[in-house]
Amino acid sequence: MRSKLLATVAAAAMSIATMATAMAAPVVFDVTGGSFTTGSGYGKGNGQLDVAFTSLVTPQSFTLDQGQTQSFLFGRVTLGETCINSGNGLVDLALCGFSGLGGNETDNLGVTANLSFANPLAATIQSVAITGAFVGPVNDIFDDYFINFRPVTVNFGNGGEFVLDLGDLFFDRVGSITNGANITLTATPVPEPASLALFASGLLGLGLMRRSRSRSI
Repeated sequence: MRSKLLATVAAAAMSIATMATAMAAPVVFDVTGGSFTTGSGYGKGNGQLDVAFTSLVTPQSFTLDQGQTQSFLFGRVTLGETCINSGNGLVDLALCGFSGLGGNETDNLGVTANLSFANPLAATIQSVAITGAFVGPVNDIFDDYFINFRPVTVNFGNGGEFVLDLGDLFFDRVGSITNGANITLTATPVPEPASLALFASGLLGLGLMRRSRSRSI
């Protein structure tokens, strides 16, 4: 009799765990804002690269099931430099002429994208880019400046996970390029195992109590 009772309780607990996983609710995302953080090498001064950064993120809410992706605009980057200096006068004179003489415009070009959430976690997620600028005139057949963002995996709740992936930007001429953000829900959070174990323990206790009562009658 005892073995049958334990088997029944174990089966019930397993069923509850399976149902909790299968019936995991869609995840609500609340995006509150976005911005760029940039290095000191950007600007219009001597030895700075003329690049402007503008956030296009608007506050928004959406719901994702596991495997789904939501896309939206993140920002706009504008390259205004007509010739990128190396800081070597002879090289810059040869590549850019007298108008290109100046300090090195290829260093301190870090870029970090920041995306703020209220849900499914209250945090600002940062995506750090690999960047580079190539010495010489802009508006040629070669890439002159690039921003390459790496996907960021974010964990939340009990087993929840999503990936933030921002669009890369490659410039071979002056002008503006916009990029987007993709959020993909890769894992849905599940109920805490402790709550399932507590429920199973309650079933076991109830069964043993009923068995004890039946013996005393």
